[in-house]
Amino acid sequence: MCFTLSIQVEKNRLEKLLNARFKSDFNFDPVYFASAFDFPIVPVKTIENPNYLLPMQWGLIPEWTKNSNEALQIRSKTLNARFESLLEKPSFRNSAKSNRCIVPATGFFEWQHIGGKKIPWYIGLSNNEIMHLAGIYSTWTNTETGELVDTFSIITLPANPLLEKIHNTKKRMPAILKPTEAEKWLDPKLNPNSYHEVIKPIEQEYLKAYTVSPIVSNPRANRNVPEVIKPYSYPEQQSLF
Repeated sequence: MCFTLSIQVEKNRLEKLLNARFKSDFNFDPVYFASAFDFPIVPVKTIENPNYLLPMQWGLIPEWTKNSNEALQIRSKTLNARFESLLEKPSFRNSAKSNRCIVPATGFFEWQHIGGKKIPWYIGLSNNEIMHLAGIYSTWTNTETGELVDTFSIITLPANPLLEKIHNTKKRMPAILKPTEAEKWLDPKLNPNSYHEVIKPIEQEYLKAYTVSPIVSNPRANRNVPEVIKPYSYPEQQSLF
């Protein structure tokens, strides 16, 4: 699955890399570690407004959600959207038809289970460029306040050989798109019947992966620190290459 992100890139550079601008009221700061379960606000490039990076909250709230209590309950279940059921699951199918987006990241974290221990890994692109993660989004109107709430979910799919070894329980990975595929994902002409041509496991040679500090596994610690993306060795770790 994908429940963590690192977006360690300055605002101006992110604008250049994604060919999109931040709106003036979006105060984005680079982050070393963001947990989906904190429902963070992150920059998202949408099919509807591809010239801007919009602030959206992680955890998709479908437009048919009745009230804020229901919204709080559903968002923790919609952090990821399985590609295999994207067009079928009620929470996602309306958004999946046309509300496509790209979530930028410099990397993400996964845990490998070895001998009863969970070893954290950091995964990024081998060329150190920005990842384009495929997502879907929704705008929900809070029926109690009238507020418009923009939320998103990251699409996941079966892992490639590298992520199978790291995420060796669920064997899932986020949908990482190459730049040309990212353009196709935001093309209004893309038909849902052709999604499988764009959404597929990226080849492992495009990725780098290494183990990182156990601080990443401690939800009570401040994990938004440089230490979380620095290499760290474990006696149990195994070579993946």
